[in-house]
This record gives sequence, structure tokens and C-alpha cells, in this order.
Amino acid sequence: MDVELMSAVKKYIDNNRQCLLDDWMKLIAQPSVSETGEGIEECCTMIVEKMKSIGLEVIKHPIKPYPAIEGRWGDDPNKRTILIYAHYDVKPVAPLDQWRTPPFEPTIIDDKVYGRGSADNKSPLMAHLEAIDFLLKETGELPVNVICLFEGCEESGSLGLQEFLAQNRERLKADLVFFSDGPKDPGGLPIIALGCKGTLEVTLRVRTMNKNVHSRYAPVLPNAAWRLVELLNKLRTGDTVNVPGFYDHIRAPHPREYEIYASMPSSAADLERIYETKVDTFGREFYDRLNNTPTFCISKISGGANGVVPATAEATINVRLVPDQTPEDMFDKIERYIRDLGYDDVEVSGRGDGIPPSKTDVSTPWLSVVEKATKDIYGNYVIYPIRPSSAPDFLWTSVLGLPAIQVRWSDPDSDNHAPNEKLSIKEYFDGIALTILVLNRVAEAKI
Repeated sequence: MDVELMSAVKKYIDNNRQCLLDDWMKLIAQPSVSETGEGIEECCTMIVEKMKSIGLEVIKHPIKPYPAIEGRWGDDPNKRTILIYAHYDVKPVAPLDQWRTPPFEPTIIDDKVYGRGSADNKSPLMAHLEAIDFLLKETGELPVNVICLFEGCEESGSLGLQEFLAQNRERLKADLVFFSDGPKDPGGLPIIALGCKGTLEVTLRVRTMNKNVHSRYAPVLPNAAWRLVELLNKLRTGDTVNVPGFYDHIRAPHPREYEIYASMPSSAADLERIYETKVDTFGREFYDRLNNTPTFCISKISGGANGVVPATAEATINVRLVPDQTPEDMFDKIERYIRDLGYDDVEVSGRGDGIPPSKTDVSTPWLSVVEKATKDIYGNYVIYPIRPSSAPDFLWTSVLGLPAIQVRWSDPDSDNHAPNEKLSIKEYFDGIALTILVLNRVAEAKI
């Protein structure tokens, strides 16, 4: 550990605590809901002004529907280059009546800041900028060249970003993409993640009549809900998805991944405690099943009303994909199987809306660099060679062709996307320190 540097960081945070909190909470207070567009432009302007104030060269790219912000410091060919990613948009706040405080009036309760975006993703975004500000104030320079790229549409599918990156591969060349977006593991350990599952949302709609009918006609009229339930039962039996080819094209995990999983403490007990339920690992290793298995999850099902034979029914299936599966291929397989089963009356939608999986190989030399920085700040940590959630990480690994590593350091119960989203002040300050260390360790690495 760089004791002198960490001492300087601690002193800086202690001396500037209120100013750092004010910057962070000001950003949280600014709405930036990509689903509706509320406050997006104002939030973008706020971040641009902050970036300019700390000395970055800033370009606001007019990506549709919402701008991306590029901030740069340094172009020294003798230094390494880090691309730091974050997003400034947030999810809608509904249901509003479940918030204990107004979602865009950040409030400190028990040393945690409550507010929409407090964890996802305005805390890492501002932490990255405060880390850069610290280094420039302390030394007048950065140990690496830095490219900050902040988007305003992550919560709505990162629309327009893929095309922008594809057109700007050369100008966005870097040695490593580094970012932080998401909570620690259920046991409270930060997660170093090298990839994520892809996602595909498939919606199934059934119509058997032109309108709902009183349930006295149930013996003689077709029930759309029952027809949908019967189809769903054929698609998955027990723990097995019956769609032909569902388990094809799964990249075999690197042998070191199994070593990593074997060394990790199981989160099953913590999940049971947090969600008051029973975790069933089906006799398999917990993390192997969690991270390396594609999923087929009914996330929503609806149809009818009290006392009727429903004329329509609808279900949404959330499919999580693992490398090297693709959303398009998986959608085709699901739709084809539904037709083969004889359900020609079922409308299947969702093709073209998925996100591919992404993975940086665990053999990357940058993993040990990020590990050392993480250990110095947090002590223990866990590594997810591929995490079970989804995000547009493929933009870095597939579109830009760069290694990408994130450290997830929000509270395990930060409630991202939900009412009462929150983040501990300590976690925020630790996040600033982590970015400072990562920038220095990348510069010093003998790679």
C-alpha cells in the first residue's frame, strides 16, 4: 500500500468532507430520468461544468436521444490510458408513495444518502471526478492519460452509444476500461467483475376472444390465461429449459474461474436473510450456477379480472445469456419452439431489443492491478469472472475491443432502481480513494 498517498487522500477527504458531499448531493438532486427525458439536459450541463472546473477538456456529443460527455486529460504517448465510464441517467421514481424521503431531495439518514441515483450511478460518476480533481490539485498532473465517457441513456438501453463507439474506436483507444456500477455481494464484499450476462426480454401474448366473459361460461369458452400457463409449463420443466438449443454456444469457463469460485464464501445464507426465503442451488456450486448458467425467468404475468374468463393473457420472460450466446439467436429458438408446439396464436415479441453478454478473460494482467488497489481500500473482496446481472459491457469488449473491469462498491442493500435508493457516505468516500489508487497502480504496473 502507498501509505503516503493514502494518508494524503484521507486528509483531503477529512478537510473537504462537506464540499465533497455537496457536489454529490447536488448531482443527486438534479432529475435525469432517461425513460421520460426529465432533467437529462440540465444534468448533462451540470456535469460538463464540473468536469471543466477540474481542468478536463470536455466535448458534449449530440448522441440521440441523449448526449454523451467526453472528458480528457493528457495525451502523453509514454503514459497508459484509462477510459472511465459512468452514466448520469436514472430510473423513474415510481411508486412515489413508497419513498421515505422525496427522491430528488437527497437526505442523510444514519450516514446514508437517500435519493434516486445516489448509488446508481451518480455516486461512482462523481467519485471518479473527485479522484481526478484530488490528483490534479495535489500533483498538478495525472499518472495516466484519462478519457471519461459518461452517457445519459444506460437505464434505457444505451441507445445511440454503440454506433458512436464504433465510429470513434481510434480516438477512444485505451489500455483499460474501468468503471463502478452496482452493489457489493450480499455478504458485504466489493465485487471485481470482468463481465456480465446478456439479456433478452421476450413477451408472449395470447388472445382467445374479443373480450372478457363472465366466468359462468368457463366450461365452454377458451381461457387465455390457462392457454398461456400451459405453454409456459412446456417451455420449462423443473430446472430445465426445454427450448431446443437453449444451452448451446456456452463458452467453457477458464480453469482459474473455478478456482476463484471455490475460494469465495457462499452468499446463499445472506440471500436467505436479506430476502427471507430459501435458496436452492440444486446441488450445484453456488457461484457456478449463479454466473455461468443462462436463465429463463418469468418476470411478469397478467390477464383477466375477478370473476371472468380472460380473453387475453400476457407474460414477460427475462432470459439472461452467457458468453457466447446472442439475443437474436436465442429469440429465434424460443419463437421457433413455440410454433413447433402448435401455438400459432401466441404473439411473440422482443427480437432486436437484447443486450449481448460480455467477458474480459481472467488472464488479463490488469486484474491483479485492480485487485491490489481494491485490497488496499477494502481488505477482502470477491471476483466475478462474469456477474449474473446485465449491462452494456459488450460496448467495451466487443465494440472497442478493450479489456474492461469494474469494481462494484455500493451497499448490498442500496436498492438500485427501487424506492429508497441509498448509499453510505463511507462507501462514497472509499470509492473516491479506490479510483485514485487504480489510476496510480495502472501507471506503475510492470506490464
